[in-house]
Amino acid sequence: MSFANIVFKIRSYTPIPFLIAAILYAELNPVYIAVGLLLGICGEWLRLWSNSHAGGATRTRNVGAPSLITSGPYGYIRNPLYLANMMIYTGFSLGSGAIFPWLPIITFLFFTIQYALIISLEELKLNELFSAEYKEYCKHVPRLFPGFHQRYGEVKNGRPFSEALKLEKRSLQSLILVWILLILRLYFL
Repeated sequence: MSFANIVFKIRSYTPIPFLIAAILYAELNPVYIAVGLLLGICGEWLRLWSNSHAGGATRTRNVGAPSLITSGPYGYIRNPLYLANMMIYTGFSLGSGAIFPWLPIITFLFFTIQYALIISLEELKLNELFSAEYKEYCKHVPRLFPGFHQRYGEVKNGRPFSEALKLEKRSLQSLILVWILLILRLYFL
């Protein structure tokens, strides 16, 4: 098993050390909290929008996809869920004020590297599954960070917001829980 495969398999657990460090070393700074929370909310909104187009297909332990999604945020960036996660984790690190500015910087760099490894693995599989269609998509849509380009792909509405919320239920619960823990830590300990 390659290193990228291992990283793919454990991707759900890699934020934990960053969350623990953020809570343990938190320092009260209302500006950091506001900016971090705003970044996290924007990341969660991007996750919801992404899930409304991709559905549950992204919640898997196997590399691959049943179809190539190019609508919604996938028309602007090939990996919106990974960017959303980076926004959420970096926002939380920033909001904690912990080991500032190092924890937010390290968080952002770590997840950029982690997702670059995972994306390289997924791109091989998607190229295998969707060859010419995927190559054309890659020509027009940036990998992880949006650029200045026209929207690509089909223009269609995603699933109802309520379905995206159901898919995101556990992620939202976790996000709310860690922010509550951080606020309790900052204001009461």
